[in-house]
Amino acid sequence: MNDNMPTYRADIDVANDNKTRKKRNIILAVLAVLCLIATFGYFQTRYYLLDGMPNLPDKATMWEMNLKPNMTLLDKDGNVIGHRGPLVGEPLKLTDMPDYVSNAFLAIEDERFYEHAGIDQKAIIRAVFANTKAGGKAQGGSTLTQQLVKTMILTPEKTYRRKFQEALLARDMEAILSKPEILELYLNRISLGPQIFGVEAAAQRYFGKSAREINLSEAALLAALPKAPSRYNPVTNYEGAWTRGKLVLDRMLVNEMISYDALTNALEAPPVIAEDAAPLIAPDVLGYAFDLISEQAHGLIGSNHKDLIVKTTIDTKLQNAAHESINSIVSKNEKSKKVSEGALVSIDNTSGAIRAMVGGRDYKASKFNRASQAKRQPGSSFKAFVYAAALEDGFTPGTIRIDQPTEIADWAPENYTKRYRGPMTLREALKLSINTIAAQVTAEIGPTRVANIATRFGIKTEMRPEYSISLGSSETTLVDMTSAYMVFANEGLSHQPYFVESITDTAKKTLYTRRTVSPVRAYPVPYARQMTSMLRDVIDSGTGYGAQLGSRQAAGKTGTTQDYRDAWFIGFTAQYTTGVWMGNDDNSSMRKITGGLLPVDAWKKYMLAAHKGLKKKPINAPDPLIEDPRVKAQIAFYADLEEAFITERDVASGAKSAGGGARTAGR
Repeated sequence: MNDNMPTYRADIDVANDNKTRKKRNIILAVLAVLCLIATFGYFQTRYYLLDGMPNLPDKATMWEMNLKPNMTLLDKDGNVIGHRGPLVGEPLKLTDMPDYVSNAFLAIEDERFYEHAGIDQKAIIRAVFANTKAGGKAQGGSTLTQQLVKTMILTPEKTYRRKFQEALLARDMEAILSKPEILELYLNRISLGPQIFGVEAAAQRYFGKSAREINLSEAALLAALPKAPSRYNPVTNYEGAWTRGKLVLDRMLVNEMISYDALTNALEAPPVIAEDAAPLIAPDVLGYAFDLISEQAHGLIGSNHKDLIVKTTIDTKLQNAAHESINSIVSKNEKSKKVSEGALVSIDNTSGAIRAMVGGRDYKASKFNRASQAKRQPGSSFKAFVYAAALEDGFTPGTIRIDQPTEIADWAPENYTKRYRGPMTLREALKLSINTIAAQVTAEIGPTRVANIATRFGIKTEMRPEYSISLGSSETTLVDMTSAYMVFANEGLSHQPYFVESITDTAKKTLYTRRTVSPVRAYPVPYARQMTSMLRDVIDSGTGYGAQLGSRQAAGKTGTTQDYRDAWFIGFTAQYTTGVWMGNDDNSSMRKITGGLLPVDAWKKYMLAAHKGLKKKPINAPDPLIEDPRVKAQIAFYADLEEAFITERDVASGAKSAGGGARTAGR
């Protein structure tokens, strides 16, 4: 035997051991790499699937998630007149609705709802087989809870990540909410049409009644919609929606939720879609007021509330009449008189409630509110505050001043016709809108006093205490001018104009209720009555003659600015104070339009409609004192004096006497 054999065999064994060890090491290394890859893949997959997954909110937050802000307006009588944003009905409890409403949704969307914990494995497997057999998506496996999660919390993207997150969140939702709570939330938040969420909103929209009152066939039709709310919209695709509604009824019968007789009765009485009734106020007619109401409502309660029902002061009849009045007058004269825009504000004298507001002719074309946002010179309509200040300063309606060429601190105001009448009372000067006398009175009492009384009456824009304020040189808004004139109508009491009576949410929780606010004394009663009497003369026989309302008493004042850029008429009866403005947005001149023309026409057209059926009430004003012998004697004295001066002048110049000054009306 070879002595080297043991050594040789030993070497072979060592070599084999080395090979085995190396092979094992390779296997271990491969396994290690595979483990690393698997671990990396696991974390990467986990990261991908969970990335961006939101946390499940608390119960209260779930009711408001993913809802865009919406607002519903009611008129003064509680009728719905406008809506913006998604339709979200009043939240209903399961006990508020017939049992067949919830059963209809369960039968077609999740018949094993009470048996799973958010994810229905049986439904998923059934859907996989059905879809494979059909070669496409023929059946879904999502539970009602998953649908709720998708609607409220997740994005609508169709990816595996979204489905995975949907399943996890559905499981979590089932852990913190009871089955009735989930079903209740689903029925109140599921999409059932374009911008329609929840069974209450859908029932109101499609059937014109509450979900509390719908019958079995109507409930089946609503349950048919979640699968494809747009495609099955019963307004545009009734046949498709009702065909699926019949399937809902079949599933309810199979699941022993209804009897065969109930099924038969439902099929024999298919749901009837409510006719689209014309809105009480067209959106464009309400647009300007809606914007301002929305702004005021959020100013009262903040912007954290998403669903609001605002009861307003708007009178539906008056709002429509106001829009028609402005639109018809401006449209008729747009080309011939070169006027393109108008605005109107009407306020209830007893409370300050704004009953109508028109901010322009076409809300679609321009959202700029010319009633509340436009600051324009009020022209001669501002003279009411000049004479109101003068009465406080000791003047009377019978005080006499001379209408003649006037110069005040290098300012020379002229009358509309550039003619002069001589001596006249303040009453006559206001009635005929005489510029020179208004300027003289302002110079005597001081422009600061005029500016202060205008502010006291409710004008919020800056009043510049300049002599030209007497002719309305300080810009203001139609809302301010109208509310300030209301002080005269209310015998010196000032009401803050307002739009919002109360605010609730769709759950009927009261968020704001306007408390009764006592008016503020802004002007003494005797002076207010005297001013009303003077303003009544403007309509009875002055520049506002065209605003007469038959035997109904009214008072007001015209106003026209330089070069016919603005034309105003502000007037009131015992019930309403209404202001009208007309002009052009680019501040260009109209074609000789004064406040006594088109604005008066629009004012009268509106006020006749507004007072239809209302009892005639007198305005609080004493009769004119023009027949007072002392006043008549004063006028005669000044008239004779003026005539004597003219005669002396003409004799000195060799000319014949021209007689008294021409009688002209101002603006």
